[in-house]
Amino acid sequence: ESGNVEDFGRLYLAEPGRLGVRDSRGRAAAHQAAARNKLNILQFIAAHGGDLNIKDHAGNTPLHVAVENESVEVVDYLLQSGVNTSILNDKKQAPIHLVTELNKVAVLEVMSKYKDRIDILQGGEHGRTALHLAAIYDHEECARILIREFGACPRRPCNNGYYPIHEAAKNASSRTMEVFLQWGESRGCTREEMISFYDSEGNVPLHSAVHGGDIKAVELCLKSGAKISTQQHDLSTPVHLACAQGAIEIVKLMFSMQPAEKVQCLASCDVQKMTPLHCAAMFDHPEIVQYLVSEGADINPLDKERRSPLLLASSRAGWRTVQILIQLGANIHLKDVNSRNVLHLVVMNGGRLEEFANEVIKAQSKVSLLQLLNEKDKTGCSPLHYASREGHIRSLENLIRLGACINLKNNNNESPLHFAARYGRYNTVRQLLDSEKGSFIINESDGEGLTPLHIASQQGHTRVVQLLLNRGALLHRDH
Repeated sequence: ESGNVEDFGRLYLAEPGRLGVRDSRGRAAAHQAAARNKLNILQFIAAHGGDLNIKDHAGNTPLHVAVENESVEVVDYLLQSGVNTSILNDKKQAPIHLVTELNKVAVLEVMSKYKDRIDILQGGEHGRTALHLAAIYDHEECARILIREFGACPRRPCNNGYYPIHEAAKNASSRTMEVFLQWGESRGCTREEMISFYDSEGNVPLHSAVHGGDIKAVELCLKSGAKISTQQHDLSTPVHLACAQGAIEIVKLMFSMQPAEKVQCLASCDVQKMTPLHCAAMFDHPEIVQYLVSEGADINPLDKERRSPLLLASSRAGWRTVQILIQLGANIHLKDVNSRNVLHLVVMNGGRLEEFANEVIKAQSKVSLLQLLNEKDKTGCSPLHYASREGHIRSLENLIRLGACINLKNNNNESPLHFAARYGRYNTVRQLLDSEKGSFIINESDGEGLTPLHIASQQGHTRVVQLLLNRGALLHRDH
């Protein structure tokens, strides 16, 4: 600790093995000297054959320790002595990664004198180079030195396929981002080009910034010339992404900074043919839905499965969005690729039918609502079929009250009662039988010639069998 070489020498001569003695952290004399910047002791250790690449319990060499403690003279000496600079500690850091992460600028400048002995492209954790780390932690001075002195290249991806510029965008590292953009300009690469690099997932930095959710990073990309209409490999724009995330402030910022791109973005479709409005509807962000429509988005575009935002929100149980779209005048008569209307989807996904019905009647008309009641999908099922299958008693009550037809048959000639019997829905069966036409449907057979009683017996639903027999179901044979 005192750095007294005479004392150290005496101790060594008394017991040469002491050079290898370690403390509780596994640190030997060389580590201790490096930590305290005791150059003379380190020189003594080297002269007496001590190992200057010795690792402690955390995998750190004396060079790691010297970097961490800003022991500038020791760093200089160790590099001059030709120590191994590429040893990774247990956190997968070589000294060059450590110096950057800890932002030890003075140490990095010393290291730059020995740049030929340091692999600047060496990857640490996730294959990140020192420049990636400078970007993540926004250590601009380190980034400058790495580029200027070491020749580090901002165009080298890590194992995940991210460039340093993407990491800067994702982590809102505006100062480092500026360093990268200037580097590009000095090489004849415009800011617009730099800001348009794709990573392995097809993200440009603006996508990465929106992913990270930091409005400052987004603003920085936009100021650097990133276009909000830039499409990823899946054809989605940063606007799609921000809408899916519910980041309304980011969406507003993008539109206010690039009004000329807005119209194109509102109409642009990703690979699923989804617009930004679909994305907002899919994840139930009613505020964004309202904002997009107020900014001129078409309220009824259809995606690949012919779903409008209203149908999509219903299929994902996004009831707040369903409500707002109905209020905004969305077309409730559209059908998806399975010929299902919004009422089918509300019932299938456990929506509150009463609220839905009231909303439609209030915002549009009762006639509109009644037109949906008995529509069949591709398999011939009405909304009532699905309410019966799922056993949604409240939906069933409301559908019947609104006048849904209980004896509609699907393509297999099954009525809602056949469905309820097959799935053992006791209360549903009772409700259907209690309705006005209940007595007419109890003995109707399906396409296989089976009555509800046959079906319930086959499936072993004894309570339902009992109920049907009590209500007068006949035991006649199926054909």
